[in-house]
Amino acid sequence: MKDIVLQGIDLEVDAFMEAIEALAPEKVLFRRSDPSMRICGVADDTDLLPLKALARTHQIDCVTVPADYSIKSFKVWATDMDSTLTQNECIDDMAFAAGCGEEVSRVTHEAMHGGWGFTESLQKRVSLLKGADASIVLSHAIRRERLSDGAETLIKLCRRHGIATYIVSGGFVQIARDTAKELGMTGAVCNELLIDADGKLTGEVRGPAGGKILDADGKRRAVEVLAQLAGGDLSQVICSGDGANDVEMVSAAGLGVAYHPKPVLAEKAKVVIRYSGLDLIAHLFKECWVDAERIR
Repeated sequence: MKDIVLQGIDLEVDAFMEAIEALAPEKVLFRRSDPSMRICGVADDTDLLPLKALARTHQIDCVTVPADYSIKSFKVWATDMDSTLTQNECIDDMAFAAGCGEEVSRVTHEAMHGGWGFTESLQKRVSLLKGADASIVLSHAIRRERLSDGAETLIKLCRRHGIATYIVSGGFVQIARDTAKELGMTGAVCNELLIDADGKLTGEVRGPAGGKILDADGKRRAVEVLAQLAGGDLSQVICSGDGANDVEMVSAAGLGVAYHPKPVLAEKAKVVIRYSGLDLIAHLFKECWVDAERIR
């Protein structure tokens, strides 16, 4: 048996409600005010293609999970930061403050189209920041940060159930550390910008603890370590990200989530969120429906 979780602003349209009734007329149905719904106890062989097609038409996320799916099966949530936990790309905001926004955007665009590998792309973009005042650049990026919808809901659920929460990002620990602390998260594993004695960016970047730059392989390895620290394994980790640099950790996780993703990640993830916020991850678990309205 499986449960179906639906989330989106058009859930109340007549055509969608009719499709739900036709699919599971006798199943338990819950509704939250988010808006989201959960259909419980649907047979595994039920044809969901018509419902999923209608969901795409109305920009509603439709996700199936095992019946009674519980957050107690997990010990860690590890998430990318830029364009996942936050709506921003912090290096673009930093470049804007440093006066090299167009050049950094050009490299970013080329990298997205296969012109650069992650490490060389990151090194090139950071090199363009050389000589900028670190305090101004970093504070500008921090001030401009906007959390993705539903992020705080998911973090609160994780904290309530003892789930360790980490930012695992190819971005910069000088920003991620501040974000994690503000949100009450467990910590952050990220790359680090180098700053000289005069408080200027050197144009160089290094990996966590001065090591290798955190790329896709590094992010997966970081998640392996975080799982072990929490007394679990990869099957007990939730990972979320949006791009190619997240493919390895999302693919390895017990619950891998592609959030408003690039196609390369969407192909590898167990769950794809195209329209909703991060709170949809929370809604996958039965614990999030304790106070929901039961329609039938």
